[in-house]
Amino acid sequence: MNINNQSVLAVVLLAGLSVLLPAHAAVTLPATLERPSQHDPLAEHSMLSAMTRAGDRLLAAGEGGHILYSDDMGQHWQQAEVPVSVTLTAICFATADVGWAVGHRGVVLKSADGGKSWVRQLEGNALAQLFVDPTRGTDLEGSVEGLVRDGADKPLLDVSCLDDQHVVAVGAYGLGVTTADGGRRWQPAVQLLNTSMEMHINAALAQPQQLLLAGEMGGLYVASRDLQQVTALDQPYDGSFFGMIQDKAGDLFAYGLRGHLFRSSDGGKRWVDVSPPTQQSLTAAAQLDDGSLLFTDAFGLGWYTTDSGNSFRRVQAQHSFPFTAMLPLDDGSVLASGMNGFTRFLPDQFN
Repeated sequence: MNINNQSVLAVVLLAGLSVLLPAHAAVTLPATLERPSQHDPLAEHSMLSAMTRAGDRLLAAGEGGHILYSDDMGQHWQQAEVPVSVTLTAICFATADVGWAVGHRGVVLKSADGGKSWVRQLEGNALAQLFVDPTRGTDLEGSVEGLVRDGADKPLLDVSCLDDQHVVAVGAYGLGVTTADGGRRWQPAVQLLNTSMEMHINAALAQPQQLLLAGEMGGLYVASRDLQQVTALDQPYDGSFFGMIQDKAGDLFAYGLRGHLFRSSDGGKRWVDVSPPTQQSLTAAAQLDDGSLLFTDAFGLGWYTTDSGNSFRRVQAQHSFPFTAMLPLDDGSVLASGMNGFTRFLPDQFN
């Protein structure tokens, strides 16, 4: 199976190192898991795959283990201390201080100081081992043996901070892990591995009582917030989904390959095609303060809707390149990050 999250973007390309060792052997961590991220004055112009807020602070994460933070709404950025140099794919904060980031080679990082510094809590070798005992004697045993043999070469693709103790991370080949104690212990999501038939899970959307998951081959799922119960939803098409967003009215939107966008008004049971007029993959989404929605495609174009996807207007950022994340800012602009760092959609684009 090919990793194709974020379409043509390099967010989740596997820079794979397969460590073909017996399960009981000591596994040497790939260099990028041991080598800290290097300080780079051009880091804010590099590929940045994810953004989030921690209180009033903005944070972004991307290639080379770069995590950047800004305390002036993105005017200036500082680089965090990060113990790995793998590509990071997702970041979230439960409070202004406590947050997590995930990425290639199964890495999970935690910060307790608002993103200024990070510690590694998990990596792919340890992640694979979590699945060994729960799947022994089941149909998944062979697949898990393969995970252990491969070593730390599978990316985690999204992370959701439910609170400062409960976190969910999902990724390639149906992998998922959860913690209920702030990351001291992690539990494998065996049911997700089984229900997804080992398809990639690209995105997790937290709701008050459940999680919604989106992935490849049309995969849409509803899960308990500890990932111990997972049910496949009806598939409105058989291509990959790269993300989901819920608007203020409660409508869900799932977006993916070749401009496909679907809306559900009943929690994901039924979906309506509301795709904008583009054949380019939709790669990021944001909700503005007034409830309107902005989607971006792989060409860096924005598709803006004020009526829940019934109609769209094309909008343009200051600079166009493939985007992977967006954050609405207090001044009415939308900060976008992606292949070439940062740019903005200015407020007059939404008038």
